[in-house]
Amino acid sequence: MRRMMKLAFVAIAGFTCMPIAVSAQQMPPVPVDKEVRIGKLDNGLTYYIRHNEYPKNQVDFYIAQKVGSILEEDNQRGLAHFLEHMCFNGTRNFPGSSMIKWLESVGVKFGYNLNAYTSIDETVYRISSVPTERIGVQDSCLMILSDWADGLLLEGKEIDEERSVIHEEWRSQLPPNMRIMEKLLPEIYPDSRYGHRLPIGTMEVVDNFPHQALRDYYEKWYRPDLQGIVVVGDIDVDRIEGKIKELFSKIEKPVNPAERVYFPVADNEKPIVAFGSDKEQDKYVAQIMFKYDALPDSLKGTMADVTTSYLLDIAQMMLQIRLNELGQKADAPFAVASAFYGEFIMAKTKQAFQMAMVPKGNSFNEGLKAVYREVLRAKRGGFTATEYARCRTEYLSQLEKAYNNRNQQENKTLAESYVRNFIDKKPIPGIETEYQMMSMIVNQLPVEAVNQMFSQIVSDKNLVVLGMMPAREGESCPKDEDILALLSQVEAEDIAPYVDNVKDEPLVSELPTAGKVVKENMLSDFGAKEWILSNGAKVILKQTDFKSDEISMMAVAKGGMSACGNDQVADLLFMPVVLEQHGLGNFTNSDLNKLLAGKQVSLKISLDDYMRSLSGNTTPKDLKTYMEMLYMTFTGLNVSEDEFVSMQNLYKGLIENQGQNPAFVFQKKLQEFLFASPIKRVFSVDDIEKASRKNILGIIREQLINAADFTFVFSGNFDEAELKVLTEQYIASLPSAKDKKSEVKLNSAVEIKSGNEEQEFAMKMEVPQGSAAVIVSGKMPYSFKNRLLASMSAQLISTRLLSEVREKEGAVYSIYTQGSQDRLSEMSVTYQTIFQVKPEKKDRALEIIRSEFEKLAKETPVEELDKVKEFMVKQITEDEHTNSYWCSMMAGNELLPSEICVKAEQTIQSITPEEVSNYVNKVMKQNNYRVLVMMPDTK
Repeated sequence: MRRMMKLAFVAIAGFTCMPIAVSAQQMPPVPVDKEVRIGKLDNGLTYYIRHNEYPKNQVDFYIAQKVGSILEEDNQRGLAHFLEHMCFNGTRNFPGSSMIKWLESVGVKFGYNLNAYTSIDETVYRISSVPTERIGVQDSCLMILSDWADGLLLEGKEIDEERSVIHEEWRSQLPPNMRIMEKLLPEIYPDSRYGHRLPIGTMEVVDNFPHQALRDYYEKWYRPDLQGIVVVGDIDVDRIEGKIKELFSKIEKPVNPAERVYFPVADNEKPIVAFGSDKEQDKYVAQIMFKYDALPDSLKGTMADVTTSYLLDIAQMMLQIRLNELGQKADAPFAVASAFYGEFIMAKTKQAFQMAMVPKGNSFNEGLKAVYREVLRAKRGGFTATEYARCRTEYLSQLEKAYNNRNQQENKTLAESYVRNFIDKKPIPGIETEYQMMSMIVNQLPVEAVNQMFSQIVSDKNLVVLGMMPAREGESCPKDEDILALLSQVEAEDIAPYVDNVKDEPLVSELPTAGKVVKENMLSDFGAKEWILSNGAKVILKQTDFKSDEISMMAVAKGGMSACGNDQVADLLFMPVVLEQHGLGNFTNSDLNKLLAGKQVSLKISLDDYMRSLSGNTTPKDLKTYMEMLYMTFTGLNVSEDEFVSMQNLYKGLIENQGQNPAFVFQKKLQEFLFASPIKRVFSVDDIEKASRKNILGIIREQLINAADFTFVFSGNFDEAELKVLTEQYIASLPSAKDKKSEVKLNSAVEIKSGNEEQEFAMKMEVPQGSAAVIVSGKMPYSFKNRLLASMSAQLISTRLLSEVREKEGAVYSIYTQGSQDRLSEMSVTYQTIFQVKPEKKDRALEIIRSEFEKLAKETPVEELDKVKEFMVKQITEDEHTNSYWCSMMAGNELLPSEICVKAEQTIQSITPEEVSNYVNKVMKQNNYRVLVMMPDTK
């Protein structure tokens, strides 16, 4: 704790107005947001209530428990997580599965709006996006929270049925890296509970604990002094507070309750080195961790808290930029590296500043040394004033954006901040206070404060090095002394300080000759305006006030990769990597990130089979920069030789060992099973090596050469006159050929194969686990209504599969069907059900899936459809208040006009059960039912 106190004092000392010797008792507290009402009942239960209208007519409910797997005894391992499952299997007021059924009847979908998680030190439940029009629905949700707090039935039959579901979760949620971690935790946390308390527990306990053991655990730990209720949304705060008092005051205050202990993690004088392997581990990964004590309770919620967090944020940001810059060099010693800080793996009582690294090739040595060298470079030489200025500007820019959107803060964001306040005492000043407070603090803290803090964190004590690798014959994990010798070699080096190289030139070196808006049309159905530009491009603009500081953009054009030949396969497979990490003009990707520090701009390029698109968002303040990026993307997208080689090394490092990973193998086989074209396969190391920078840039530039193909859609809070000037300067000036517009060239090889087919293959596995994919496809004309029918029918099947395959059969942990209707593809309808399954239940699961499709093709029960409609109306009403939704809808209408979607709720409500069944029947009658299964090889 002394070390964390020292770090906090370093942070405070950055203020010119505060001396280093200030005591913890004198630390000024951070004000609490006046918009949230916080109270505590006599029995100890805490509550947070806030009125918020984004989205309007919705509310989120949370109950947070200061209880997790760390409180389990050895013979209880897994009970905290098991108890979380049981909260959905019968309560005082909602026996059996009636809770889920009732919530779905009001538009709250299980798994999407209704969910929970259990971790080491906490368990949190949520009921989100609840419609508020009916007061009774609000009250019933509070009743559910009350039941979770003190009204679980925990019936023996329900407990026993849930054991198999937990088993399938264990089977599906224990990938190779977690298996390695489970083995290493006792070394990382010597003589500590944290070494033996993963929430999933042990299957020996899960299979055999007596029913009463779970009931006793519930009574001991689910109690009001450890519970917090959070309600945020479009509600009457006074009424909700009264209802909370009415429902939760009845819960008795515990007498002589068990102490809630937060278990300490010991310091280590000598480094801890822990390396492990697994046959299915698909990559080499190493972490270097510098442990330090968590902030003591006396400093949480004070100015020391927010200042310390800021200094750590900035240190992490600057170190990450250095690692990215190093990683983009052709001779980079690692494929990828990242810096982050937070809990020491899973301990609340100990924090860590951490670096994670995937090496180049199959050796840790050079990559580990390189990452450690960068840490020591920052410790010894410090971060520079120019680095700090850029990152500080970026921090303030993000804060300003949040402040400008203060009236559109989402319920979820606010609610989860209150959960963190309850569990971790995180400050909740509210964005208005935070913006003013941090603007002052940030500008008073010099780079020396960051350097001093970082040098104290990176010390000789409390060092932990963790590594994971594939288990191979003839290869063993590195010895502790060998790893320590590598670090000692770096420590002995004379490491030169970092030199911050920054390009001092504009993104657009020479302004293009501006074009003109030559015609203007009103698009009354969308409440939008259309500009026809002198170069043949189109712009659609829709002014909104959904968010005060947001402008969304989407540009689309027909055409794409479908016509490309098989001689370009390697280039086409690797091209998405270049589109993610490219530079512009004379700026490399690293240069570009430095240039754009403090600018809130994002722009993504996607070149698909039948369409090309660019999408992203910005703020009114940064609109000019965004338009410059658009212009340069069309005219100057580039990637240097060094960057390209670095990308190849990165992805070779990530995939070269994946041949033994069942999840990767299944995905690879699935792509080959579904598509005839080699450009749809998962790329290999051979593809990466064959990919040509010159060829890929040539393809991209060819796809972006004609601006007349594109329609640019803007939705947000922009000034129309400013947007027009910028459009004429940066979009109307783009190169074009009005008479050479591209059209869709259908290619059956890039679409899902037609016909019925089933394939099964086997693979050796460490944990026997089946995987299956059921893909149903068909040809249906695109319309907004058909798009809704595809989604509705998939949701109906998903609900049935959860009931039949998960709950009744215990064959899976998770299963759902996705349904989509594409605008441009010939095989336009796709239903996909991809899941992991208990091997011995595979045939039964597949039988149920086919049966549910066939049943739905014949009949759609009204009550089931009504639940789906409730959810979809709520969801689309929320979507209609986002800029991204309107960009997508208007851009899609440019690709293939259909009926206008502005009356979405009316369309949803008009759909009949007969229409749903008729739609599914038409698809099923086309006989495109494909099944791929992977089973464990037990030979």
